[in-house]
Amino acid sequence: MVELTQILQNLKSRGYRLTKTRKQIIGIFLESRVPLSAQELRLELQRRNYQVDKATVYREISFLKGQKIVREVQFGEGKKRFEINLTDHHHHIVCIRCEKVDDIVLENDLRDQEKKIFELKKFKVLNHSLEFFGLCTKCQ
Repeated sequence: MVELTQILQNLKSRGYRLTKTRKQIIGIFLESRVPLSAQELRLELQRRNYQVDKATVYREISFLKGQKIVREVQFGEGKKRFEINLTDHHHHIVCIRCEKVDDIVLENDLRDQEKKIFELKKFKVLNHSLEFFGLCTKCQ
């Protein structure tokens, strides 16, 4: 996987260690099609016969978030989720019944709205998150 190699080389060039745990976690985020909670990440590590304690998972997520390799996403369910931060900016559609999550790219990426917010309120938007909640075709 080219992306994994690039991420690891970038971290190494900045003087960070490339631990087995860090490599495993980055690999899982790259493979995942949906944002993962820390618990889901830990369960996936265990499924792959890779044992790691909860504190290490949280520490690695915090590190990767600080390096802008992963970003935080919240779906209003009371837990934080994380996804790889290498793709273009996108939003999510979330089924409230089966909890299926899909990415969605909006043609108008809301830059005009961010400009309006600045003009009206003198508030500079640095980032935004937009999630749509409803029912997928299976659950309708």
